[in-house]
Amino acid sequence: MSRILVIDDDPIIRQMGKAYFTAKGHQVDTAVDGKDGIAKFKASTYDIVITDLMMPVMHGFEFIDLMKGSVQGQKTPVLLLTADRKEPGLDAYERRAWEDDHLAKPFDIPVLEEKVNGLIAEYKDRD
Repeated sequence: MSRILVIDDDPIIRQMGKAYFTAKGHQVDTAVDGKDGIAKFKASTYDIVITDLMMPVMHGFEFIDLMKGSVQGQKTPVLLLTADRKEPGLDAYERRAWEDDHLAKPFDIPVLEEKVNGLIAEYKDRD
């Protein structure tokens, strides 16, 4: 199965993501913010990263910049979670093509699973 990294400052989102995807047979790691996420990303290999946008310590944009700036990061899809698609700069940021897909909070877990599976398959097809 796949290795997934879930980064969110909301413990409910982290716990839900870990429990759901673990029950589906995936290996899931979690991080509390972008700084913690970068440390875990550098220490392991993931098939996908699911990250929140608005987090303390390191904003989601900064995390994605650091992640996608690495060789491994360019081979790893990012699913961005955000409570506010109207955040200033989000549309301009998407044009940079770092974000592979996004999902607005609150979300339905089957929609999250569909997006995760689709991105993993898409990136595997690229290899």
